[in-house]
Amino acid sequence: MEFATRKRRSGKHVSSRTVGMVAALTVGASLLAAPQAFAADDPGPANLLQACNQASLCKFHPQSYWTYTGPNHRVGDSLFNCGSQTNSTAVAWEDTTTSGNSVGVSVTAGYKFADVFEAEIQTTYGHTWQKSHTDRQTTTVNVPRNSVGWIERGVGKQAAKGWWEIQFKRRYYGHFDWYVYNYQESGWRSTFGYVNTKDRPMTSAERNQHCR
Repeated sequence: MEFATRKRRSGKHVSSRTVGMVAALTVGASLLAAPQAFAADDPGPANLLQACNQASLCKFHPQSYWTYTGPNHRVGDSLFNCGSQTNSTAVAWEDTTTSGNSVGVSVTAGYKFADVFEAEIQTTYGHTWQKSHTDRQTTTVNVPRNSVGWIERGVGKQAAKGWWEIQFKRRYYGHFDWYVYNYQESGWRSTFGYVNTKDRPMTSAERNQHCR
């Protein structure tokens, strides 16, 4: 990635503040009003977001928001029915969904950027955002004879994309102002998702293991 300091304008006074950027824009990307800047040193987007705790300004500029259903995965225990008729069992399960982002920084309460992001999504799109959410539920699974049954869940999720503006009172990696582009975060959303029950015949190995 190539970096350069902000050029001086002839005939006018220019501030000694310098500007840096990380995560260069891809060709054709639309980032309206996002400043263009370069820097000689690159701390990386992860370090910059963690440094929001000590920054004089740490602001997220959202550009898009959407909802979707995450990939299915199993929750609760598998049920093996060794009997001669269908067995109905109530299975209590819990599933935790945590926020994740495109720079790989843990979204915890200890980081200022996580709180800034949540507040901006609430203000801009009117949706609450949680760093972590646990769902607890009891689901009845009907398992046919000589079969194994389980529960599958697809979590309702929300995501947002935008860019960060970060300023420091003292130079950080040689510059006062930094921008992180193409930041994306996803997290739990209550109004989407599904819970399904599944079953299939047991294999011979499973019958030997569970039906003795």
